[in-house]
Amino acid sequence: MKQLRRLLLCIMLLPLFSACATMLPHMEAPEINVIDITPLPAEGLLEQRIQVDLRIINPNNIDLAMTGMSFQLDLNEARLARGVSHQAIQIPRLGEAKTSVIISTTITDIFRQAMILSEKSGLKYHISGTVYLDGLMRSITFTHQGDLINEHPAR
Repeated sequence: MKQLRRLLLCIMLLPLFSACATMLPHMEAPEINVIDITPLPAEGLLEQRIQVDLRIINPNNIDLAMTGMSFQLDLNEARLARGVSHQAIQIPRLGEAKTSVIISTTITDIFRQAMILSEKSGLKYHISGTVYLDGLMRSITFTHQGDLINEHPAR
């Protein structure tokens, strides 16, 4: 008898859960562009610290209250580093914000990048990861690629 009651209760609550899911706004992933990469003093023999400046563009009609992000940054199709940030950023609806993230990479990844750069003339990047949001929708994955040399010409 108890199992029948539970089953009926679940069946009755199912439309309520589906109604709640449709009330969540459709969110597009933010566009995250790398606007600068600056080497920082190393903190050890095998580690390199890098400051990555990012421009975050919000294509949504509601503000994004980011509570953090995690990402991987590739240069010329090879991994440069993984990064995380717990910095809270408010990106206005249909607006943008800039932020800087300090990331660490290994001397092996730096050496690999040096070898690739000696063979190629461009500097293409691919960034992908997750932004974590405050509120009902907890996270959105993103991916973006671009060209660091030609994407932001001097004015």
